[in-house]
Amino acid sequence: MAKLAVITLAAVASAYAAKSFFPDLSPFFLSLPLLVLLPFALFSGSGSYTPPGPVSFPIFGNWLQVGNDLNHRNLVDMAKKYGNVFLLRLGARNLVVVSDPKLATEVLHTQGVEFGSRPRNVVWDIFTDNGKDMVFTEYGDHWRKMRRIMTLPFFTNKVVQQYREMWEEEMDMVVRDLRGDRVAQTEGVVVRRRLQLMLYNVMYRMMFDARFESISDPLFQQATRFNSERSRLAQSFEYNYGDFIPILRPFLKGYLNKCRDLQSRRLAFFNDNYVEKRRKLMAARDGKRLRCAMDYILEAEMNGEISSDNVIYIVENINVAGKR
Repeated sequence: MAKLAVITLAAVASAYAAKSFFPDLSPFFLSLPLLVLLPFALFSGSGSYTPPGPVSFPIFGNWLQVGNDLNHRNLVDMAKKYGNVFLLRLGARNLVVVSDPKLATEVLHTQGVEFGSRPRNVVWDIFTDNGKDMVFTEYGDHWRKMRRIMTLPFFTNKVVQQYREMWEEEMDMVVRDLRGDRVAQTEGVVVRRRLQLMLYNVMYRMMFDARFESISDPLFQQATRFNSERSRLAQSFEYNYGDFIPILRPFLKGYLNKCRDLQSRRLAFFNDNYVEKRRKLMAARDGKRLRCAMDYILEAEMNGEISSDNVIYIVENINVAGKR
């Protein structure tokens, strides 16, 4: 009954608005919103055993009530009202919230495969080319293969010992640069940018056997600019409405084109300056003496385990993870 009341109210509001703009409109057309939405009220969810939750609106669901503010405090308040398992309808998507630890464990154990893949959206599909990377690829044999390829150059005891001196060297350089900065000694300095350079150098030496000379290095400035812009576009709430409410997706055309343009320039930057250089070095060495993670990844490509698209999108993933 509550749903019927909400839908009736929405239909009446729509009819009132239409009458304001079109005073000569016939009563039949004014009643159309109610005729269209009434079946939704009567039959949606009938016979289904769905968890309780706040009353949802047609098309928008609970989007108008919760919007983008799904932080844990709001979810706790909803759990107190609707129980440890409740349903939020966000546009075309249903979101079941489980707030009890035991119930959450049971769900993850019994439905583990379903939770093995990350949910994707219209923007992430652009930045990963529909899951050709490692983070957003579908859980299964391909994901396990990519995980195995990435384990050897990054996550073994041998790697820790191999790169320990390099890590210490990069940290020593930070201290040395700050000590040698006379302005910093008298006026102070914001070390964030220098620490960012250190993190990039650690990542790029492990990934490409390359480093940036300084904060003013043009390649460093390009890499940080591309990565920051990518994070801003991917993590923005500006496009959420189009992801949850497909009929509004045409309004995202400009935003999605901006994402495609950035991704095209960003991948070209990585490919031209790093991937192709390592590819040429490997060809000159005839595949012998693997020096960095990129060599292992390219070797997997030559062995037919992954594609060239997988290679460049793995680089994309590493840059997103390592740039913070």
